[in-house]
Amino acid sequence: MELTHWARDHVPAATALAVAFAALSAVSLAGATGWLVLAALEVGAASTLATLLPLFALGTVLGVPLTVAAAVVAAIGAVAHVSALAVAKRRAASTRLGQVASRVERNPLARLLGVAALVEDFDTRSPERRADDRIERLKARYVDGALSEWELEERTGIVLDEEGVPRESPSSLDDRLRGAERS
Repeated sequence: MELTHWARDHVPAATALAVAFAALSAVSLAGATGWLVLAALEVGAASTLATLLPLFALGTVLGVPLTVAAAVVAAIGAVAHVSALAVAKRRAASTRLGQVASRVERNPLARLLGVAALVEDFDTRSPERRADDRIERLKARYVDGALSEWELEERTGIVLDEEGVPRESPSSLDDRLRGAERS
């Protein structure tokens, strides 16, 4: 997991290492290939390249695996970076969608036309969170005097049933209200 985080945070560095090791490998392979060609042609410069042959071999032996490793780290980092961006965008979209769904659910015309039910299908909030939001709006209407205590209790039960939230478990909104009352 630490390698993934490091790679995500250092994609340019990992890419630069991969390029550097690839260059080392390419130069080493070109030098070794040049020596082979010159030796096959029996050119005098082959003896000069022969003195560099151990360096070419070392560059190839070290460069190729390091190139592969750095390229893999760079790829993991790029994928982790893109994935983190996608998750952030998805969360932001989910929040915006929840806000839109909340507005649509409050609209009596949308409820009458069934649009509120359609929005619920696209709402990614948890059933508990949706129920809390809806109950919060009911409580605001109760405080404004638009609902009686009996209507509030009845509609709260309906909301819990519609969202599939068990009535035994108090909502987090109720916990916050109780905490506020104690303060």
